[in-house]
Parts: sequence; C-alpha cells; structure tokens
Amino acid sequence: MKLRILGINNMSSRDTIWPAYLIDHDLALDAGSLCRSLTFDEQAALRAVVVSHRHLDHTLDLVPFGLNRVASGWPPVDVYGIRDAVDYLRGALIGPLVPKALGAPGEEASLRLNAVDYHQETSILGRRVTAIPVPHAVPAAGIHVESGGVKLFYTGDAGQGLSRAWTRVSPDALLTECSHGNLNRAHVAKAGHQTPELLKETLSDFKALRGYLPKVIVTHINPQWEQAVRKELVEVSREIDHEILIAEPGMTLELTARP
Repeated sequence: MKLRILGINNMSSRDTIWPAYLIDHDLALDAGSLCRSLTFDEQAALRAVVVSHRHLDHTLDLVPFGLNRVASGWPPVDVYGIRDAVDYLRGALIGPLVPKALGAPGEEASLRLNAVDYHQETSILGRRVTAIPVPHAVPAAGIHVESGGVKLFYTGDAGQGLSRAWTRVSPDALLTECSHGNLNRAHVAKAGHQTPELLKETLSDFKALRGYLPKVIVTHINPQWEQAVRKELVEVSREIDHEILIAEPGMTLELTARP
C-alpha cells in the first residue's frame, strides 16, 4: 500500500496545509487539501474519498474538487462518511456551494455521497474499509483500510478514549493526530485531540492489548504548537523505544504488512 501525505496541519496559511492523504492513486482519506496538493491529472484519477468527520479542515476542498469535476467532465467520485458527515456535506457544504456536483434531476452526480455505519465493512475500489468510532468534539470516525494484506488505521481527529478502538483494529500502520503540546492538555480534553503524552498512553494501551506496536505516523499538528509537539514526540519515542514518524507534505510511504 502506498500512502502519500498531502497536508498535515489543522490551520491553513501559505506555509501550512490542511489534512488529506492519498492511498495509491485513486483513494483519498479526508479532503482538506485535495486541490491544493494534486495536479489536475491526479485529481482526475481519484475515484473515491472517505471523510473522517465534518470539520472544514477535513472537508473543504470537496468544494473546488466538485467544481473541477463538473467543469472537466471527469468520471464521478464516490464520497463516503458517517451519516453526520454526509448530512453536513449535502446540507451545508457541497449542496449549497456546488449543487451541480450532486447532480440535477436526470443528471449524474460528479460527487456521489454515501453514508456508512460504524463497524460496517464497505468494499471501496477493491479495498476493505471500515469506520470506527473515535472521541472528538463532533461525531467522528477513524478509517480502517485493508488492501493487499496491509492494514492502515487513520484515526482522523481523536482525543482521550481513542484506546477503545484497539479492540476493533490491529493495523500494520497507524496514521494518527497529535495536535497540541502537553501543556495544552486541558484544551484537547474538551476539543477531542491528542498530545504527545496522550499518544504515549494510547500506544501503551495498544501494546498491552495487541502485544506489538504498529508503524506510527503523526499528523494534524497545530502550527502554534509544532515546536513543542516535535520535541515531546522525540521524548515519547525514546520512552517507548519505538520510532514515531512525523508526516511531512509530499511524503510518500510504502506500507507493508508486519512480519
């Protein structure tokens, strides 16, 4: 499985990019930076997008992406998410801003919205995809993708209590957030995010249950806390004796199954 990192930040500026990730060339996880990060040819090649939840930093580029597909006549794309996210896309984001993308009566939609239930395995482009509930400020799902014997779990935005997901997933690679530094733990408790210390706790829970640690890739970093997050993750990595890779925009990783 090839994982391409498109964006890693939860604030947008000239130098920071909202979250989006590409699996191989045709499946995207979240859509904060689909258009900013992909060429027209790469956008045309996409066939499905799975969104973790409704927040704008994970969904906003579905608007220009939908406009591009309408204007260019590219093949339709299936967009998947839990019911809360799909209702938001239809009623508040894509529906009002790019109604043509959802298809006029008698016309095929450029973006076809599909609601999925938690724990319901869905076949998407030959991959097995499952939404797993995770704790956040709004209803949210981690996304488990299995393809060619390789299992990736993308947590999306998830705070304290993420460890409840470990009874449902045993991935080879974990793509997880770490938004704020340890000194901001009170805020993340309300907002539903991770700090390095919270990540250490949930990784310890994972190892206690599963007996191993997956490849850990950290993303969704608040730029104002980035220096602290990076420093504290180095310490966590040392304490648990396991590499923690901090994602960078443009990074491509070849994910493989555990031996």
